[in-house]
Amino acid sequence: MAEELKPSTFYTVYGEPQLDQSKQDALLYLYQPIIGSSASSLYLTLISDIMLDGKSQSLMHTDLLAAIDTGLTNLIKAREKLEGIGLLETFEVMNEEMGSSLIYQLRPPLVPEKFFQDPLMAYLLMDKIGKHRYERLVERFKPKNFDTENAKNITKRFRDVYRFDETAFTSHSDSLERTQEVFEDKSDFDWTLFTQQIKRFNLIMTLDEREKLQTFQRLYGLNELDLAEYVAKASAGEEKGLNFNYLRQLINKEKRPNIPAESKKIPSESLTTTGNFSSQELEIITQSKKIAPVTFLRAIKREKGGFETNTEVRLLEELIGRNLLPKSVINIIINYILVIQNQAVINANYLNAIANDWAQKKITTPEEAISHVRKNNQKLVRKPQATRPVYQKRSGRKEALPEHIKQPPKEKKLTPEKEAELNRKLAEYLSKEGDD
Repeated sequence: MAEELKPSTFYTVYGEPQLDQSKQDALLYLYQPIIGSSASSLYLTLISDIMLDGKSQSLMHTDLLAAIDTGLTNLIKAREKLEGIGLLETFEVMNEEMGSSLIYQLRPPLVPEKFFQDPLMAYLLMDKIGKHRYERLVERFKPKNFDTENAKNITKRFRDVYRFDETAFTSHSDSLERTQEVFEDKSDFDWTLFTQQIKRFNLIMTLDEREKLQTFQRLYGLNELDLAEYVAKASAGEEKGLNFNYLRQLINKEKRPNIPAESKKIPSESLTTTGNFSSQELEIITQSKKIAPVTFLRAIKREKGGFETNTEVRLLEELIGRNLLPKSVINIIINYILVIQNQAVINANYLNAIANDWAQKKITTPEEAISHVRKNNQKLVRKPQATRPVYQKRSGRKEALPEHIKQPPKEKKLTPEKEAELNRKLAEYLSKEGDD
């Protein structure tokens, strides 16, 4: 697209309408020495185009060239510098009437604390400005702590100021826990430890490589040490950085994905605190939160007497890479397709249709996913059955999603008894794997 860009080409900008002081300082003192003044000016100009709703009007590059007082070639170079450093993503849109246009998605700069925690960014800055000025900037932005030796802390505690009804708090605990799950950081992976490990191999990850590695880590459930060793092997002899295809092959060939030790046994209290869920459902919910998607897929396939395909693994990798659904919800989708719908393999269109539907409905927990499936099934109930399989109030039809989602060719459905047995075996299989 860069070679075809014309002054008459239209563009639209998305992003934050303004930067707070910390991000402004980061752009000026930390990013600008790396990207140059032209790229910095382009970034600020694009921000100025954004209105309060996070989107600009449709504009022409002619206006952009005039605003930063440069030519088309220099504009393209400045744009590429922003893209390479992670401050800008560029998308091309084709329209029969308007022809080609661009969408600029601005990304905010890392705040100074995060910037200096990234070894690659810190090195680029040091390389550009020299070690002496680099150390001055570190001193400028490092956290400021005062001497408390001769000072007395007289800060009031929470209970000194606010009344707190513990009984009322407990009564709302379920709702509060669900809220916490929505906003909490789903990853317990220590990226600082991982960075320290790969330093032993003289490796530094780019921002793009790190994003891809996050997908691999979530997909396979790897710990910091194992992932570092795989990365070292996949980088050996590579001139262009990490070979992700080789990394994928190594992981699938050499090691079965890890299962957290705490997932070996499900506490009995989690099975008795049923709420609206059966013990079987609670078992699947617990396992979905603890286990990596590839391991979850593999366990179901083994219990059904089959095997996971490379295509299925790649589909899950792509879905995780979109970062729209947590791994626990993805596991429920896997269980829904392979167990509830009794499909032999995961179909790409079907998987994406369900994931897209659930993402739009803001489904973020396995509990919400199961409730959603139930709700849609209830609308179609004709004749209830005595035995209820996992997360279904059994209906005469097996459609569990809105009618606009096209399902793959239907296969013979499992009986409720066989379905319950399969889920029991699945939990046992996952527990056995954790003992290895």
